Amino acid sequence: MRWKRRSASPKGRPKSLNKKILFFTILCWVVPVTVFFAFITISYRQGIVEKTEKLMEDELNNAASFASIRIGDAITLCQRPSYEKTWEMAWKSFEEGTSGKSGYLQEVNASLKGKFYLDERFNMYAYYCYGDLEPGCFSSRTGISYHSYLEEIQPEIMDIIEMDSSYAYVRVVKGRMFIVRNLYTTVDYVRYGTLVVELNKYKVFQDVTEEVRENMMVCIGSSEHILDFRSGEMEDDRQSLAEQLLLEYDGTSRQKTIQREDRNYHGYLYQEQCEGYHMGVLIFAKRRDLYSSLYEFYTIAAVMILLFIPLFCYVIYFLKLHIQLPIERMMQASRRMEAGEMGITVEGGEMPNLEFQYMKESFDSMSAQVCYLFETVYDEKLARKDAQIQALQAQINPHFLNNTLEMMNWQARMSGDTVIPKMIEALGTVLDYRMNRAKVREIHLSEELQCVNAYFYIMSMRFGQRLEIERDIDEKMLSLMVPPLILQPLVENAIVHGVEALANGTIRLKIYHDRENAYLEVRNTGKEMTEKDKKKIRAILEGDEAQIPQEPGRHTSIGIQNVNRRIRLVYGEEYGLIILQEEGCETISRITLPWRKEEESSERRKETKNQEEIWQDKTNNVNSV
Repeated sequence: MRWKRRSASPKGRPKSLNKKILFFTILCWVVPVTVFFAFITISYRQGIVEKTEKLMEDELNNAASFASIRIGDAITLCQRPSYEKTWEMAWKSFEEGTSGKSGYLQEVNASLKGKFYLDERFNMYAYYCYGDLEPGCFSSRTGISYHSYLEEIQPEIMDIIEMDSSYAYVRVVKGRMFIVRNLYTTVDYVRYGTLVVELNKYKVFQDVTEEVRENMMVCIGSSEHILDFRSGEMEDDRQSLAEQLLLEYDGTSRQKTIQREDRNYHGYLYQEQCEGYHMGVLIFAKRRDLYSSLYEFYTIAAVMILLFIPLFCYVIYFLKLHIQLPIERMMQASRRMEAGEMGITVEGGEMPNLEFQYMKESFDSMSAQVCYLFETVYDEKLARKDAQIQALQAQINPHFLNNTLEMMNWQARMSGDTVIPKMIEALGTVLDYRMNRAKVREIHLSEELQCVNAYFYIMSMRFGQRLEIERDIDEKMLSLMVPPLILQPLVENAIVHGVEALANGTIRLKIYHDRENAYLEVRNTGKEMTEKDKKKIRAILEGDEAQIPQEPGRHTSIGIQNVNRRIRLVYGEEYGLIILQEEGCETISRITLPWRKEEESSERRKETKNQEEIWQDKTNNVNSV
């Protein structure tokens, strides 16, 4: 028999799954990742640039602000002698002739030492009496000599000394910062001296780190008056950038920031108008140091892209190995089966993953089953005819046996015997239960117990006082649906191996449940099991015929094997029968079933009935082939 392939759809032949997988891999992975990297790179770079520029501006602003505060404090300290009038009174005493010039200068010098020499914010001070060309008081904490001061510093500040002004002026000379102030009397505004102090530029800019100071320049009033904190020569690139920024310094802007850059450096100039002077702060930074985090990000992005390429190649290889090739193998096998090759299997060995391995095994199993059905359907039809003939013959024997038992029961009652009728009724119950339940899949537990009770009665009549029967049954479980004929074989096995082998014995029937499972236990006293006995029981339950010792005339307990097999077929491998022995030589035969409430059992009965009807329809269809 050949199967017909369905014709292609009117819209044309569907596209290959391989091309779709490749397209969606690129669309759903490569494109989003590329867009993500591009967006992150652009936005991250912009954020770093803006943040860096803001930090540099804040750095310049803070450096200028703190420096102006310290310069302002120094100017205030230079103005204080005018308000204290100590120097003014000493000068007046000198002018009136009450004291000499040396006494006047000694008093001023003592005050200068207390105010400036002991203060680390100042490096030097000099005091001029009005009209003198050289300072009468001089002291330096940094090693500059009096002679060097006269030759290098004094000529640069002489224009301020000669001014007729009491303002404090800030002047940078030879890379040093000085405050120059002419002193006047407070009442009649008569000039009597000039004070010159040098500020410690490192104390003025102490909030700036040493690394930043090495790349910083400060202009006071003019681009020619520069404080330089460098310890070495300036590189050509930075020198060129500094010249560009110094040309931008106007000395008048209230607050202004200018940025310039070249291939290697970024330069920033911050200008601020302070009280009595104008200050400009220049800071230079290497591009690589300034945007180090950005370059690190570029490096990480490049590494991730380099890693992404082999990863993408591996994804393509993975999809081909785990999806494309297995599908091609399954399609090839399907084409062969469609061509009429029954019983074929998927070639190529094991599948690369669990899902396709399951599909392969299912396909192989289906192929084998289809081949079996087509090859055996004729033989099955013949066997069914033979079975029908045998069934007609088998109906005669139970009917004859029941009629004979009814006649024996009637004769015993007519004779006045009450024991024999009860035994006959119990035997009839057992036989009728066995014969009428052959085609029923599940019954109520209460029906199963009726057969067990009838069998108990027959055995109690046989063994008398030797057999003791105990029952512990949860009445809530009487409506539980169970397979028929699962308890009577256990009871029979318990009597054969327990009571018959001893002078007397006890059979305990216990039925109970927990939240998940129902348990049917038959307990019996008996002899202690040997390892050989335990091995035999395991072989019987597992259906391993090769491991079951064949002993003529001995009971092989095929009934318990049948019970275990039927329970596993109906409920699954996690359920079934186990036989074990506890201390005291008590043997326990325990059946484990799923615990279901009455409504669940009803639904299962309906499902079972529907499945049996479907299976009967399938059987009829096969018979018609």
